[in-house]
Amino acid sequence: MGYLPDIPRILTSAGCLQAPNNWPRKLAHATGRHVDDWSFTAQTSGSLVGRVDHAIRSGAVHNDSTVVISIGLNDFGGFGAVDNQNLALFDPPAVARDFTANMRTVADRIRSHAPDAHIVMTGSLPTVDRANTTFCALNVVPDFPLGAPVPVLRDVENWNRDNQRSAAAEMGADFVEIMDGARGHDTCAPDQARYVAGIIDTTTPDYNMAFHPSDAGSQYVANTVAGRL
Repeated sequence: MGYLPDIPRILTSAGCLQAPNNWPRKLAHATGRHVDDWSFTAQTSGSLVGRVDHAIRSGAVHNDSTVVISIGLNDFGGFGAVDNQNLALFDPPAVARDFTANMRTVADRIRSHAPDAHIVMTGSLPTVDRANTTFCALNVVPDFPLGAPVPVLRDVENWNRDNQRSAAAEMGADFVEIMDGARGHDTCAPDQARYVAGIIDTTTPDYNMAFHPSDAGSQYVANTVAGRL
C-alpha cells in the first residue's frame, strides 16, 4: 500500500502523516467541535495503549472530552501479530482476547485521567461484498471493478465487529455501527459509490491510500459518528 503522490499530507505534532480529508477532520466539520486527531496508520490495539498515553500527556484528554476510538482490523495482520505477540489471523480467539484486554487498558488509562470522559468505539467500513465475499483489488476500468471471492476477509470483518462490540460493552463505551449502513459501498461498488479503494485502483474518486477509505467513505463514517455524539 502507498500514498497517491498527488494528495497533500499533513504531518501532525502527533507524528503521523494524515490526509486533510480524513474522517476525523470531517467529523470536526460535521460537529463544529475541535478534534485532536491522533489517528495513526497501521495502528493496532496493542500500540494504541501508548498512543493514548501520549495524547493524555499532551493535554488532549479532558473530563469533558469525547474520545472516539477506531481500531481493530490491523490486529488480524502482521502488525497485530508483532504488537500483541499472537498468531493474528491464524488464531481469532487470541486476537479477541488481546483486543479486549488492550481496550480495557485504554479505557482505564483514559478514565484514570478523565473519569467523566465519554468513550466511543466505531465500527469499520466493509471491504468485501457482504453477500458473495468478493474483494475487488483491481479497479482500473470505469465502473467495472474486478475481483474474486475472499471469504476470509468477510470473516475478519465480522470477527472484528464482534470484538469491537464486546470491548465497547466491557469499557462502558458507545459502539457506532458502520458496516451495515455501508453495504453496497465496498471495493466492488460502482466508482462513485465506492467507500474503500482497491489495491490497484485508478477509478475510485479521491482516495489517499490503497485498501483505505475514499473521500465518500470518510464522509459516511464522519456523518455516522456525528449522529451518535
